[in-house]
Amino acid sequence: MKRTIKWQFIFSFISISFIIIGAFSIMTITLMDNHFAKYVAARQDSELAVYTNDLETIYKKNKGWPNTTGFEQIGFESLHNSIILNVYDNENKLLWKPSTSDEIKNKQKIQDTIPRMNNMMGEMNHDFVNKTFPLFSKEEKIGEVLFSYVGPTTYSEHDAFFIADMKKNLIIVAAVALVLSIFFAGLFAKQISGPIVKVKNFTKGISKGDYTSVSPEKTEIKEIDDLILSVNDLSTQLENQQDIRNQLSSDIAHEIRTPLTTLKGNLEAMIDGIWEVTDDRLQVCYDEVNRITRLIGSIDTINEIESHQDVLHKTSFDLYVLSKNISTNFEALFAKKSIHYILDGNPLFLTADKDKMSQLITNLLSNAIKFTQNDGRITLKIRNEKNQVILTVTDTGEGIHPQEVGRIFERFYMSDPSRQTNLSGQGIGLSIVKSIVNAHKGSITAQSKYGEGSVFTIVLPVKK
Repeated sequence: MKRTIKWQFIFSFISISFIIIGAFSIMTITLMDNHFAKYVAARQDSELAVYTNDLETIYKKNKGWPNTTGFEQIGFESLHNSIILNVYDNENKLLWKPSTSDEIKNKQKIQDTIPRMNNMMGEMNHDFVNKTFPLFSKEEKIGEVLFSYVGPTTYSEHDAFFIADMKKNLIIVAAVALVLSIFFAGLFAKQISGPIVKVKNFTKGISKGDYTSVSPEKTEIKEIDDLILSVNDLSTQLENQQDIRNQLSSDIAHEIRTPLTTLKGNLEAMIDGIWEVTDDRLQVCYDEVNRITRLIGSIDTINEIESHQDVLHKTSFDLYVLSKNISTNFEALFAKKSIHYILDGNPLFLTADKDKMSQLITNLLSNAIKFTQNDGRITLKIRNEKNQVILTVTDTGEGIHPQEVGRIFERFYMSDPSRQTNLSGQGIGLSIVKSIVNAHKGSITAQSKYGEGSVFTIVLPVKK
């Protein structure tokens, strides 16, 4: 079952938090147990050393070992701390030990305490440990003391309660941290998933052709903000393309309807005997049929571009010679509008699709002638720079509005609303040029000043 991005984020955040908090808690408890055990062991060693010093003090004070009553205070004190104390003289004679009843009571007390300590601190080793320390007076051995206690480390009830409270507090802190992580995970997930859900709904509207929906608001997250901007640009482009296609359909329908109406009227007049069938009238009908044929050819070219069915057949040829031959075909048009045409360049061999390059140059020159007034100037310049072919077409025509420069290479887009029946007049001439350039891994740019003319620059690799 797929999860939403919100729940995926919450699940991931909680999982990471649980792992981090759990690892930190386990590490803290382990370190706390180890350090506290070392502390208790050091305290216990210090306590045994105090008992040893007290026994040596008793010996010095009495200038010898006293009778059993002299050991009672220290003996009972050690029993209170769960330590059984046996004192021997230098000849290993027992001087003092707790009474049997006291020893039994002490051991019973320890046995009663062990389960409670296990509950608070976990299972531990509770075997009795015996430690013997020598007793000295003026660097002369005067006897030994034997300590017996539950080991390896004796925890008092206070110690056990302290450790248990620390663990309990740590668990509470971990639980609070986990709850807070869940809260903040939900908060962050909402901040991230909210805009994405809005973008999703916005794109759904676009997919259904609704370009009027209000785009999502910008966020503080850069990636999501970039996504929103990209989707907005996509929506604008799709809306523009749809408008262009709608306009194109209307224009093509109009262009086809006009010659068909003319053709139908002429044929009906001749069939009804209103007009005499003459060569001139038949030529008019033939011209209208050719006009429809050119329009259909334009539509076929559009379909071919859209379906990416063009295949490049690359050969090595002289681009300058090709440009010169194509320019010859336009001499009549140059002369008709008194356009001063200049072909600037030298022989330059290029590896490319020769037919496509012919179409490219033809479309660029046709476009330049179309928008250049009488007595204008058109320059086609070819040069080689850094193993790249630079082809520029400069005209002194009408120029392009600044807001239209970025759209002139779009398919079906025409900066001139007065449509013509040639290929460029259907708004695909420059888009074909761009497609050819892209197929050859090149680039094309346009610069224009409205009312002064335009410059189209094409950059192609010499060999690819």
